[in-house]
Amino acid sequence: MKSRYSFLLLLFCGSYLFASSQDTLSLFDAIKIGIDNNFSIRIAANNLEIAKNNSNMGNAGMLPRADLNFNYSGSSYNRYTERSDGSSVTDDFYPTNSLTSGLQLSWTLFDGFAMFARREKFESLLEQGDLYLKMEIETAVQEIAQAYYLLAQNEKLLLWYQEQLQLSAKRMNIAFEKSRIGAGSELLAMQARVDYRADSALAMKQNLTVANLKANLNRLLGRSPQIPVEISSAFRAPKSIGYTQLLSRLQNENLNLRNAELSIRIAELEEKEARALAMPQINLVGAYNLSRTGTPQGQTVQFNSMGPYAGVSASVTLFNGFNTQRRMRNAALVAQNQRLEFSDLMLRIENQAYRLTNELNMALELLNVEERSVELAKRNSEIAWERYRLGAISDLELREDQNRLLNARYRLIAAQANAQLAEIELLKLTGSLSGLIK
Repeated sequence: MKSRYSFLLLLFCGSYLFASSQDTLSLFDAIKIGIDNNFSIRIAANNLEIAKNNSNMGNAGMLPRADLNFNYSGSSYNRYTERSDGSSVTDDFYPTNSLTSGLQLSWTLFDGFAMFARREKFESLLEQGDLYLKMEIETAVQEIAQAYYLLAQNEKLLLWYQEQLQLSAKRMNIAFEKSRIGAGSELLAMQARVDYRADSALAMKQNLTVANLKANLNRLLGRSPQIPVEISSAFRAPKSIGYTQLLSRLQNENLNLRNAELSIRIAELEEKEARALAMPQINLVGAYNLSRTGTPQGQTVQFNSMGPYAGVSASVTLFNGFNTQRRMRNAALVAQNQRLEFSDLMLRIENQAYRLTNELNMALELLNVEERSVELAKRNSEIAWERYRLGAISDLELREDQNRLLNARYRLIAAQANAQLAEIELLKLTGSLSGLIK
């Protein structure tokens, strides 16, 4: 089973593979493990096998049916016969036995073309089952990619919190040393300790967040939450996607739209099946029967008959309480509903694509702004630290510079997360999630 999912993953993602170290879990490796262990994908694969088993001419009613039957019965009873001449006959324990067997053959020659509609419907259901499997794979890839990137971003944020904590520790040591030699006040030293403890709490909370995100990633990979996770900190940057370019790919690549189109086709075929109920049905029937009846104490000791039988039967339903008309009307309404649902789905997907495109482009613009802000804030923090060592600025000014750098980094992480989330959803809309690992 796992080899099948791995093969599907290669088809889904292409032939590109990441070169990853033995201890580092790459995004490709995470997706492969997740697909191998995903229960929804296994269920969808089994349902696809069921659809394959159902998609055949016999299930559509296009092949003949042959039955072999055998029956034997025996009896022993008391018999009394009174004749017209006044005489009578009494038989005690009068035995009889009967044996019948035969080969029965029936073949529907015409049923209003319902068999052809069923055959095409089963083929459409098979295609739909394949789509469901791909949709489950898409969902798994999307969830794993989102969890992977979110973990990577929060690990980076944890490093920044730890860097902030180290700077606060240096500042606290310097403040206490100044207080000890009389070059600074005890109040500033205590304030530095308070800030250090606040940064310690932030680092601890972020460490818990990372641990929980690793457990969530393990869940998506079908593994125990306690398994250690080390992921790559280097991953592809989000890319801009044009709305016009996006629309041209939605119709052919979006799996939900393709599934909706198949649902319309299946509903139309079921409507054909319903209309076939009002048409005559012609069957070819044939048999070869063997019959033997024995009455050992009767005038005819045994009677045998055997031979072939063939014929054609035709039937048409004239009236069945208007049930045929009801099924035809309901099937037509179901097909109409499927077409309406497709139009609604298309509108919603276009709206989602438009919104996500705007969010992605805005997030990418913010990403450029925040990257520059982090560079400036980091340079300003380095300058502030040197000035603090020289006594040119106060503890409060240094703390404000540290907070500005941390806030800039936090905004950068938020911009990256928004951009990646929007890009992943857009790639899923166009069936292009394989681009995440290329």
